[in-house]
Amino acid sequence: MALAVQSTPPPTFAPTPTIFPPQQNSEIHTYASYSKERSSDLAENDNGHWTVSLNVPIPLEKMVYPTLTYLDYTVKYGIMKANGQGTSTIRTRIMLTKVPASGSNAKPTSVPNGNAVGSLGMNGNAVGSVPHTLDSVPTVCLSSTPAIKESLDTSQWNNYLDQQQLLPNVRIIDNSRLYLDLYVAENPSPLVLRSLVINVSATWVEDLQGKALHDEIEVAEMRIASAEKRIAEEKQARLEAESKSAQAILAKETAKKGEEAAREKSKDDQLAKKRADDEATADIDAKKRAEALAEARRATIRVVTETKACCLILVMM
Repeated sequence: MALAVQSTPPPTFAPTPTIFPPQQNSEIHTYASYSKERSSDLAENDNGHWTVSLNVPIPLEKMVYPTLTYLDYTVKYGIMKANGQGTSTIRTRIMLTKVPASGSNAKPTSVPNGNAVGSLGMNGNAVGSVPHTLDSVPTVCLSSTPAIKESLDTSQWNNYLDQQQLLPNVRIIDNSRLYLDLYVAENPSPLVLRSLVINVSATWVEDLQGKALHDEIEVAEMRIASAEKRIAEEKQARLEAESKSAQAILAKETAKKGEEAAREKSKDDQLAKKRADDEATADIDAKKRAEALAEARRATIRVVTETKACCLILVMM
């Protein structure tokens, strides 16, 4: 069994001392695992370079600015060859990269999650380059553990074990991706069995100051949205009031014109009535004059008749 050779990172000094006991803060644990036992198809046997990439969930939907405070992983890799011995170069890395926005020009090297792939070739990406590395997208390596494993010519399982515990203290402020990247370079062999088990556990805490700032921003955005809504409602109410006022003015002007037309019609009706009354009075006067003239004629006729009768009597006498 070969043990990992870990490069010790330089010590870092926090600007503020660690508080103990720690403040009460909810934690979220995320896990990722991969297992394939005694397999001949873990990687292409005729290709000595292969990679496994394993995504570790980041609780962005459950926390505001989740902070990765603790991460531990175990990589157990075993190989059994039918004959011959060889050397395997193994490197385990914990990678953190930003997920590109839609429409970005970044071009990821596509490696299926949890699947081993063969050599990355020499076309643009040299053998051993990091999968999922994105052009022009921020990427950081949180841990890198190189190792060399010697496989003995015993036709027995030769195992490699890598166990690490990390205290990264990394705050995630944008859509990102955390994954374990295992790269293996070994002598190709036509008859080989491989066994690979990977377990990763991550502990996340919420950034309280970031959450408070996030909540303040949300409250400010809600106030702005409420103020904008109120302004829009007031504007709409003002437009409706102006519309109603314009309609009332138009209705008033229409009513005024109607009243004026009614007054004009009333004057015309009064004039027509007066003319009709005058004409009726004239007709009555004419009728009276005609009746008086007829009566005078009848009286004249009576006088003439009576006179003729008197003359006749006198003649007869």
